Amino acid sequence: MTKEISNGVDKNKLKDQLKRLEEIIKWFDEQKEVDVEAGLERVKEGVTLIKASKERLKELENEFEKVKKELKEEEG
Repeated sequence: MTKEISNGVDKNKLKDQLKRLEEIIKWFDEQKEVDVEAGLERVKEGVTLIKASKERLKELENEFEKVKKELKEEEG
């Protein structure tokens, strides 16, 4: 079961999170006049995505460290 954090973005898919952040940045870049309410919603979404991305990066780092440790143990 996948868990979505924002607009169909899977919380376990770092690639999707970064792509959505790029979309939010592009939206701001394309605005001549920013709708404050819409902008705030996108900022909130961006914060949620950044937090989830940091969490996922930490999980991936831990997985890499585990694999590295297992490899060293097999060699040792």
